[in-house]
Amino acid sequence: MRGERIVFLGAALATLSLGCKQKEETVVVSPAPAVEAAPEYAGTDTCTSCHEKAHEDWMGSHHDLAMQVATSDTVLGDFGGTTARYYGETAIFVREGDAFFVEVVDADGKPTRFPVEYAFGIAPLQQYLVETEPGRLQAFPFAWDTRPKERGGQRWFHLQPEEYIEPGDPLHWTGPSYNWNHACADCHSTALKKNYDRASKRYATEYLEVNVGCEACHGPGSKHIELAKAKRRAKTTGFDRRLPAFGERKWGFVEDADIAVLATGSPSDELETCAPCHSRRADLGGEHGGYHNRYRLAVLDEHLYFDDGQIKDEVYVYGSFLQSKMYAAGVVCSDCHEPHSATLRAEGNALCTRCHKAEVFDSPQHSFHEPGTPGSLCTDCHMPKRTYMVIDDRGDHRFELPRPGLSASVGAPDSCTGCHSKKTTAWAEREIAKHFESRSDHEFAEVLFAARHQQPGAEAGLVELVAAGSAPAIVRATALLELRNLSSRALPALLMRASSDPSPVVRRSVATAARDLPPDLRPEVVVTLLDDPVRTVRIEAVAALLGSNTRDWKPSDRKAFDQAKAEYEDARAFNADRGEGLVDLAYLATVERKPKQAEVMLREAIDTDPTFTAAYVNLADLYRSLGRDDDAETVLREAKRSAADQPSVEYALGLTLIRLGRHAEATKHLARAHELRPESIRFGYVYAVAQFDQGRQDAALRTLGEIHMRYPANLEILVLLRNYNRQLGRERAAAHYSSKLQELGVTPGRPDFVP
Repeated sequence: MRGERIVFLGAALATLSLGCKQKEETVVVSPAPAVEAAPEYAGTDTCTSCHEKAHEDWMGSHHDLAMQVATSDTVLGDFGGTTARYYGETAIFVREGDAFFVEVVDADGKPTRFPVEYAFGIAPLQQYLVETEPGRLQAFPFAWDTRPKERGGQRWFHLQPEEYIEPGDPLHWTGPSYNWNHACADCHSTALKKNYDRASKRYATEYLEVNVGCEACHGPGSKHIELAKAKRRAKTTGFDRRLPAFGERKWGFVEDADIAVLATGSPSDELETCAPCHSRRADLGGEHGGYHNRYRLAVLDEHLYFDDGQIKDEVYVYGSFLQSKMYAAGVVCSDCHEPHSATLRAEGNALCTRCHKAEVFDSPQHSFHEPGTPGSLCTDCHMPKRTYMVIDDRGDHRFELPRPGLSASVGAPDSCTGCHSKKTTAWAEREIAKHFESRSDHEFAEVLFAARHQQPGAEAGLVELVAAGSAPAIVRATALLELRNLSSRALPALLMRASSDPSPVVRRSVATAARDLPPDLRPEVVVTLLDDPVRTVRIEAVAALLGSNTRDWKPSDRKAFDQAKAEYEDARAFNADRGEGLVDLAYLATVERKPKQAEVMLREAIDTDPTFTAAYVNLADLYRSLGRDDDAETVLREAKRSAADQPSVEYALGLTLIRLGRHAEATKHLARAHELRPESIRFGYVYAVAQFDQGRQDAALRTLGEIHMRYPANLEILVLLRNYNRQLGRERAAAHYSSKLQELGVTPGRPDFVP
C-alpha cells in the first residue's frame, strides 16, 4: 500500500503487557507526502515557442556560439594547408572534405595528426578542440584571430607567444591545463556530466546541448513547462532559481543625490547564476544548490590580483565585482548587460548615466578630457583593461577610483599613466588634485602589500582590516589568509570571531587559516563550521580537522564531522581526474593510517599527471614517515625529470638527503631551491641553516641578510640572525637584531621562532 504506513508493534506490546487477549488493531497513519520529482531538462527548442524575443536575441550571441561542432559553417580559421610556427615547431591546418585536422607534435614530441571536433568561441578569437585520445578533448594553443584584417585579424597566432612551452610541461596544450573535459566544458555547454572513469583514465563526457542554452542559466525547465501548459497562476515560475525580469528592478534618484538607488527589486539569484562561469574558482562537484555550495571562489591571491584588487591573471569578473561599491549597492549583471544577447544595454557613457547623473559625471569637469577623446569614457578611468589570450581586452569590474600614487607604491597598474605613458604617477596625482578635493584612502592595498613583503605594521593593518568589518568580504577573507602566512598571534581570536561572519567566503577562509593552528586549538575554532549551511565551508572545515583526535568530542560534533567528511571525499573524488583530487584523497588515507592505500593513490596521481609536484613530494613524505628515506630520494629524483615546481622538488630532496646523512649534497639542492625561488622565506631559511651547519657561517649570514632586506619584519629570520651572531660573538650585530625584534613586539626573553 504505497503512501500508507501500517503500524502493528504498539498493539502487540499492549497485548503482552496486559496478559489478556485483545483484538489486535491496525493503525493507519495518514499518507506521507510524496517526494516531488526533481525538475528535468527540456532543451532550448522547447522554450522557443513562448519566448521568441529572448530566443532571437540569444541566437548568434557568445552564449549560443560558445561551442559548436566543427563544420564548414562553424569553423572560421583557414584550414587550407596553412602553417603557423611556434619557436622550433610547426602546426599545419588541413581540411579534407567536411573534416578538419591539425598536424603538430604530441605530448611525446612526435609529429601527429589530430582531428578537430569542435570550434570554441567566436570573437575576438576562435579556438579549436582536438581529440588526443578517445573522449579526451584538448584546447589547441593556436587560435584564429576573427577580427577584420585591417585590425590585425584573419591570422593564426599562439596563445603563449613569449615563452616556449615544450612537450611534458604542465602548460603544454596536451596537459591538464588545456583539458576541455575538466577545465572548460562545464561553462561552454549545458547540463554537462564529466563522466571520468579512474580505472581506464578515460572520459565519457556528455552534455544536453553543445552550447550555453536557456537552461544553463535558468535551470531545468520541466516544472516551468508544466505550469505554462496548465495555464494556472502559481507563486513560482517552476525554476530552481529566481531571475526577475529586467523591468522588475527599478533604479531612481532621490533628492540631492547624484547616483541612483534601487527603488524596487525582487529577490534575485542572478549573481550566483552568472558567477560559476564568470569567476576564478574550483569546481567541487555535486548539485548546484547555490554558487558557494559547489564552487570554491578564489580570493585576492597575489598571483591572480594586484595588491589593490586589480585584475592580474584571468579571474573572469566576479571576484572583481565583489569588491565594488556597485555590488554593495545591489547592482546585478543584467543592470548593464542584456542577458540573452550578451550585449550592453547602452553604448559608451550612456550606459553609466542611467544611474549616474550625466550633468555631474559625463562632463569634461569630471573627466577633464574632452568628449570623444581617450579618457572621456567612464570605463577609461574606472574599468582599465588588461589583455588576455594575446588580443582579448577585458575591463576591470571593481569600478574603482584612479589612484596613481597608490598604484606606484604597491606596484599595480595605473589607468592614468596607462594612457599618458610618458608622464609619472606624481604628475597624475597632481592633475587629479586640481579637479577633486580629496579621495578616501584605499582600505586594503597598502596593508596587503606590507603583509606580502613582511614589512613592520603589516600584522596590525591586517588585524584592523578584519576586525573593522567594513571591507568587502573577499578582502577580509584574503586578510585572514595573510595573517596565517605571518603566523600572527592574533589569528586564533580573529578566527573565532570570523567563524560567524555572514559571508561563506570569510567562513571558508577561517577553516583554511586554522590549518596552521596547534592541533588542540584547531577544533575549538573549526568544529562549529562542520554543520555550516554552505557545503564548501563544511568541506574546508574537514580539511582543517583531518587527523584530529575526535574521541573526546561531543557525539553531535563527531556526527557532523563524519557527514562533512563524506562530502569532502565526494568533492575530491569528483576531481580524481586531476593530481590535486588524488593527492587530497591520499592525505585522507594517510591520516586514517592507511599508508598502502595512500601510496597507491599518490602513484595514481603521478600517472594521471606526471607534472603535478605535490604528488611526488607527498609520496616522498609518506616514505619518510615509514622510515623509507631511500625510496623518498628515488621518488624525488623522478620528480626532477617531470614535476612542474622544481624549486619545491629541490627543497624536498635536500631535506631527504639531510636525513640520509649526505649533508654536503643536500646543501647543493637547498641552494638550488633558494636560487630558483628567492622569494620563499622557508627555502632561504633552511638553506642558511645548512650553510651554517656546514661551517659556512659568513655565507649563512649573507643569505639571511638578503632575505631580511626583502622581508624586514619576518621574525624567523630576525631571530636566526640574532642567535647566529650571538654564537659567533658578534654582540653588536646581535644587539641590532634584538632591537629590531623589540620594535616588532618580541621581547628578548621570549622563545618566539627560536630555531
